[in-house]
Amino acid sequence: MRADLHIHTKYSFDGETSVDDIFAMAKKQQVNCIALTDHNDVRANFDALKYDRSLWIPGIEIDCYYKQSIYHIVGLGIDFNATIYRTIASNYLNELERIMNIRVDVFNRLFVLNMHISQVQRANPGKLITNVEITRYMFENFPQHPQFQKYLTLQPDTNPMADFYWDFCAIDKPGYVKMVLPDVRDVINYIHQTHGIAILAHPLINVKSLSDVKQLASLDGIEAYCSYHSDQQCLQVKEFANDNGLLISAGSDYHGINKPAIVLGDTHESGRSDEWFSRIKDAIAHRK
Repeated sequence: MRADLHIHTKYSFDGETSVDDIFAMAKKQQVNCIALTDHNDVRANFDALKYDRSLWIPGIEIDCYYKQSIYHIVGLGIDFNATIYRTIASNYLNELERIMNIRVDVFNRLFVLNMHISQVQRANPGKLITNVEITRYMFENFPQHPQFQKYLTLQPDTNPMADFYWDFCAIDKPGYVKMVLPDVRDVINYIHQTHGIAILAHPLINVKSLSDVKQLASLDGIEAYCSYHSDQQCLQVKEFANDNGLLISAGSDYHGINKPAIVLGDTHESGRSDEWFSRIKDAIAHRK
């Protein structure tokens, strides 16, 4: 069997695919079980209730801080009716709205532009303005800018919007804007309180050192198989998980158009998912 336990739908601020289309893609890609893990949002799970529960696991991906890094924690098997997830969603949306003007100002200084938030809003009627909309506006309206050229020259296996984010907007990058996010230990606790298990997503993208992960004793697992990891990195994280008693998970981090190089089901896992997936299912059942 094959599983992809890290997928984004239209309910993520940077996603655009309906839940029905996600299930259709999973069937086409011969993925037997998926998890709907939108950024700080559980609404996709309600849309999925009409599908057989053998085909999907309730989920969420929560942005949080640990030390000097932003961690992304995937909650699997959660009770998505729990009030805490509405609170997390509301707080995150408020933060996105709070920083949109700040982000425009930062980009104006960084790239010597003269954007105004109203221009971006007119180009995206009815949408909350995030780094995705601002970045797309810059690419479309300043295509000759020398610092945008490499993102506008589309190459296979690239994700221009995401690549720009990691180059300019992540922690320690020149366009980083600090958000108010929960502490990773609180997030793991919320997931456990709602009968789920906590998985660290794409660790070699966010985490400065895997040794830091050892200090999170309450963490249940780690995403060893990931569309961002090379085969060697997948093996490295798998060995780390085995050495430290962590569950192994796999996720493509499918987003749709904003990460066009990522195909649902492409987790860079070689072979079948039966062994690690069985342990994930057992751990979720143990939490109920």
